[in-house]
Amino acid sequence: MFKNLLAKMGKGGAKVDLKLEKTEFLPGDTVKGELVITGGMVEQRINGADVELQLVIRANGKPFSHTIETIPIRESFVIPPDNWRSFPFSCVLPKELPVSGNPVTYSFVTRLDIEGAVDHTDHDYIKVQPPDRLQKVLQALSRLGFREKYGSRSFNGYTQEFELFPTQLLHGKVEEVEFAAAVEEGGLRLLLEVDVHSWTGEKEIKRELFLENSLLDEEEQLKERLSQVLTEMAENPSSWQWSISGKHKHGSLHWKGMIGGFAAGVLGAMVLSELTEEAVEGLEEATDLDLPEGDFDLADGMFDD
Repeated sequence: MFKNLLAKMGKGGAKVDLKLEKTEFLPGDTVKGELVITGGMVEQRINGADVELQLVIRANGKPFSHTIETIPIRESFVIPPDNWRSFPFSCVLPKELPVSGNPVTYSFVTRLDIEGAVDHTDHDYIKVQPPDRLQKVLQALSRLGFREKYGSRSFNGYTQEFELFPTQLLHGKVEEVEFAAAVEEGGLRLLLEVDVHSWTGEKEIKRELFLENSLLDEEEQLKERLSQVLTEMAENPSSWQWSISGKHKHGSLHWKGMIGGFAAGVLGAMVLSELTEEAVEGLEEATDLDLPEGDFDLADGMFDD
């Protein structure tokens, strides 16, 4: 009797454990494993289980979550004490997911539905690594002495941004190198942004760059190409001013295959609203003046009537 009471309260009751074959994946991969349900101190009826793949993006210190997919296990059965049952598990990851980083995390949340008792929950974190072609670019930049910042791989409401600082090449000349990326059939497209020190202050130099697959496959040539491009941007900033329809933020881009494009459709509006609110508050603090009426354009940093 006492054991039954404890089991209903979740003490010594049935448990669930999602066991994955591995924990690191690429966008588009299939996650495989098994769901193991283990009996507790007393016999209990299991009504089923649900496994949710959850994405959490942090913007301005606030978490925004989205359930990418729910995989149900719809089988009711009785599990005796200290017995167990397992079910095969698989889940296909979307292709344009943002990759894991400090602002972006993924987890599988498994909930076991136990009749007449407290349900048991299991959390399993996974990492979504950069696609192979993007990884080659990050490795080449690393060989040039660029290191990713703590807040790199953030999501701006439209796309994922990678932020690096120089420790060798262009150290002292460049404050930061930032880029958005899109995986295309023929290669990788980048929108580079280099923050250059100048006597008039810091300048943002932008340039679109396409890296063919053949170049991405040649490690040394890729390193030399990136070194050449970044050096040209830093030393000849007037030659590489770049914009789209008068706007220059990554939010203006809608490339097919954009890294983080999936998040734009499910969390973009909420994240953009948070970042816009932060920008408006920052402007109010900086000017200490009443702001004009109208919509604030985050891309331009201007108000529209």
